[in-house]
Amino acid sequence: MTIAPEDRCSPYLASDYRYPPSVEPQIAARLGGVRSKYTGRVFHSLEETDIEHIVARSEAHDSGLCSADRETRRAFAADLLNLTLAAPRLNRYVKKAKDAADWMPERNRCWFARQVVKVKRKYELTVDWREMQALEGVLGGCGDG
Repeated sequence: MTIAPEDRCSPYLASDYRYPPSVEPQIAARLGGVRSKYTGRVFHSLEETDIEHIVARSEAHDSGLCSADRETRRAFAADLLNLTLAAPRLNRYVKKAKDAADWMPERNRCWFARQVVKVKRKYELTVDWREMQALEGVLGGCGDG
């Protein structure tokens, strides 16, 4: 991954990062149920959750997708590699658009850091110095599993 400061090279428009609501059951199937990898919480139904981007859309925009075409932005927004489920409060008020330097889950940090790296590599996104340090700090203690 390339280390570079975040750069908003074009305006961020949420409409460029739309995803189909039909992706939510696919996320639950990947997770093995309606649960949050961030907290371990199991929900009764999908109505209790938000679709959550592990690498936030605006973070990805500022890390390189600002120069990508709309199709790439939409592919990123709907990519199951970058999607999980979260409680609305955590998604909307705690994690929001923060990167790994500013927020990591209390549980499953190794999984989270690995997912961030996979997504950033797949879309050739940059990391800033603080984010790289945070990711290395977690991944250094994860082992091979």
